[in-house]
Amino acid sequence: MFSKDEKKQFNSDFWNSFGLYMKKYNNRYGRLRWVNYRSNVKDIFFRLSMTPKEAIFSIEIQHNDDDIRELFYEQFLQLKTVLESSIGNDVVWEQVSFNQYDSPVSKISVHISDVSIYNKDDWKKTFQFYEKRMVGLHEFWEEFKEVFKQLED
Repeated sequence: MFSKDEKKQFNSDFWNSFGLYMKKYNNRYGRLRWVNYRSNVKDIFFRLSMTPKEAIFSIEIQHNDDDIRELFYEQFLQLKTVLESSIGNDVVWEQVSFNQYDSPVSKISVHISDVSIYNKDDWKKTFQFYEKRMVGLHEFWEEFKEVFKQLED
């Protein structure tokens, strides 16, 4: 078991290392904040999370209005084939899920298990998992962001 400070240090080291790992894409895409990649569409968030047991890449639609949230989710569903070819076929689609604050969200996610933020031997595998999803997401989002921006209005 690790102390609170040790866990905080692992967390900081992991995300800083991932940011450095992704710098190799700066020449191709410009300088991006891969760890905190922004959608620039209100209420759509791209998340990377790491627990002691798994790594998760997710797209969360957090609009308070159920109908608008469903509209965004349906748009992602219409682009499902393209999105899954970009981020992988092992995607979990949840029209209604609940975030850590118990608010309803729609969630599209990919998980890998048997990796831990507290095991540095797992970091390379996790970085590669995130890399594939984030680069694929970036290319998808560059092509389709405007579709979602129009729904935002």
